[in-house]
Amino acid sequence: MGLKAYLHDIVEAVVTTAKGMRITARYGVDPKEEVTLQYPEERWEIPSGYRGFLHNDILKCTACTMCVKVCPVDCISLESVRGADKKMVLASYDINIGRCMYCGLCVEVCPPKSLKHTAGYEMASTTRGELILHFIEEDAAVVKARVARQVAEAAAKAAETAKAADLSSEAGKAEGGEPKPAKEEAAKGETKE
Repeated sequence: MGLKAYLHDIVEAVVTTAKGMRITARYGVDPKEEVTLQYPEERWEIPSGYRGFLHNDILKCTACTMCVKVCPVDCISLESVRGADKKMVLASYDINIGRCMYCGLCVEVCPPKSLKHTAGYEMASTTRGELILHFIEEDAAVVKARVARQVAEAAAKAAETAKAADLSSEAGKAEGGEPKPAKEEAAKGETKE
């Protein structure tokens, strides 16, 4: 039984090797079956639903911080300030693609759908700092200072309007008539126009 089993193993090894070489020869010779692409010139077609690099459309972004809260690896960072119109204004929005694991949770949770995956997949770099995508070119301190100036101007304008309304109501009292509240006067002025 020892010699019979030994010869059986040799025959089985030759047969399986011949099968494997037949498949290899078929793929190596058949010109219709191209497997290798010449990479920089030719590229694979990206399938739909591919999760590549992240891109945030900062014009649509509401700075709700949902993407920052849901990110499991903390690769998204943003700074925002409240503007003169009481809406949040982005001061900085950065994504570290070296840390991102492309899970897509941030894209799913984004209410205005400003955060999307792109088809990009190649970004070779020599330093880790190059892997941080900055979506706002201005420095965060400059943006915050500009927004603070706009808020101060809006507050000054509101105070000036309130002061003018108070002066007009006091003038109405001096004439002896019933003073009209400033809000009613403003509402009448809007309906006439």
